[in-house]
Amino acid sequence: MNRRDLIAIYLLTLLARIAVAAFQAQPGYMDAYYYTVGAQRLAEGYGFTEPYVWNYLDDPSSLPHPSHLYWMPLPSIVGALPMTVFGPTFRAAQAPFVMLSATLPPIAYAIAWRATSQRRAAWIAALLMVFSGYYLPFWGVPESFTTYAVAGSLALLLAGVGKSKAAALAAGVCAGLAHLSRADGLLLLIPVLLNAELRMQNERRSFLHSAFRILHSSSIVLLGYLVVMLPWFLRNLSVIGAPLSTAGTQSLWLCDYDELFSFGVTLDVSHWLGCGIERILAAKARGLGMGLVHLAAENGLIFVAPLMAVGLWARRRDRLFRPAILYLALLFLTMTLAFTFVGDRGGLFHSSGALMPFLCAAAPIGLDAIVRLVARRRRTWHAATASRVFGAGMVALAALLSLVVVWNRVIGQDWNGTDTAYRQVGAWLAGQGDTDSIVMAGNPPGFTFHTGHPSIVTPNGDVDTLVEAARRFGAKWLILDANRPRPLAALYDDPNLDARLKLTQTFGKASVFEIVGP
Repeated sequence: MNRRDLIAIYLLTLLARIAVAAFQAQPGYMDAYYYTVGAQRLAEGYGFTEPYVWNYLDDPSSLPHPSHLYWMPLPSIVGALPMTVFGPTFRAAQAPFVMLSATLPPIAYAIAWRATSQRRAAWIAALLMVFSGYYLPFWGVPESFTTYAVAGSLALLLAGVGKSKAAALAAGVCAGLAHLSRADGLLLLIPVLLNAELRMQNERRSFLHSAFRILHSSSIVLLGYLVVMLPWFLRNLSVIGAPLSTAGTQSLWLCDYDELFSFGVTLDVSHWLGCGIERILAAKARGLGMGLVHLAAENGLIFVAPLMAVGLWARRRDRLFRPAILYLALLFLTMTLAFTFVGDRGGLFHSSGALMPFLCAAAPIGLDAIVRLVARRRRTWHAATASRVFGAGMVALAALLSLVVVWNRVIGQDWNGTDTAYRQVGAWLAGQGDTDSIVMAGNPPGFTFHTGHPSIVTPNGDVDTLVEAARRFGAKWLILDANRPRPLAALYDDPNLDARLKLTQTFGKASVFEIVGP
């Protein structure tokens, strides 16, 4: 493996990440706002608390309340570190994610090099990871994409190549960091531990000796995992009386995605069965179909997906790729058949980031396999030349797709122009001397980021539900915009529909109501 290549790839990637991040002066969407404000709270000494509620699954009753009970804390921790030195700004939070995400192409290079011993294949894998299509706008944002992809891919890589106690411990630590990034990171432990078992079986030792080795290897992996996760388990035990919150697992029982924002609704098996068997089966079938679409488009860069699939199939028995393939199958089934709605709305996209270095490494392997197959049938073909030409074309198409995605998602849609109404509402409230009232909005972390006001999410329900949630938390204002919950469409169309909500101001498509009356 060429160290100069690794350094060159890292620097090239860093330039690409900086170029994209330069167009992003704010978080841009709710997940990133959540982690950014969480980082600010840590840097300013407020600890793991949050001045907003973005869902009611853990039944919060007041503000502020314990943070990171649905989403995990590592992205906020990473973002908080530079904030303690440079101040609690978005640019400070961006810096470690930009630098950390630049390690992903070198990881892809290392995987491809180890698999093929070909510099050309390693460079193709690295460049596909540089120009990573739909992921490109998100690598430099304070969010779980980067931390999970780096920690998860390293856990899978170490599981595939490691033979020492240090490698097993490092794999466990990386799996722990992945879990600290995302709740479904717990899934990574399964392929990491299972690969140790399969490796022992392949050594053809006695049953007792293999069992001891498996237990020993697994215990080292679990030790590394607990080194990372045990402090978080203890924090949760002290706050909620359990090592992990059940808020996330309630999304198993959704009838549709909007129920994630329900207030006063118990999401459990009986609620789920109440959806009706036909609706459940239809949702699962659609989940499977959409999962394949997500993998092909988001992970497969559309046109590279067949080559990745061929490459993975060709190396399905390779110890290097086996943990990643196991994780891919496990993640896909979990995010399509279990967490169907959250998987379709970003869960699969987020968590499959850990697979991207392996998928990019599989692409040149698949390309070479197909070229060799065609060359055997067409003797006029020169396989080596065809591989070089098609490899260069594949990278060029990936770069073009990435540019289109960045233009559409970041530049063309004006990443920094989102939530303009929130800034306007914040300025209007400040002009009235109101700097700390609780506001109900569609994106509470975003509203808090722009205005400093505590906030709660507009619940998925009718006006009575909305007023009940407002009364629990003492919310004074409601911002209703085009992204309102469906049961509130009538209120949005007719602002005078209910006397308890008094239309006070409008900012573009956003209406500001004062919550009055009993």
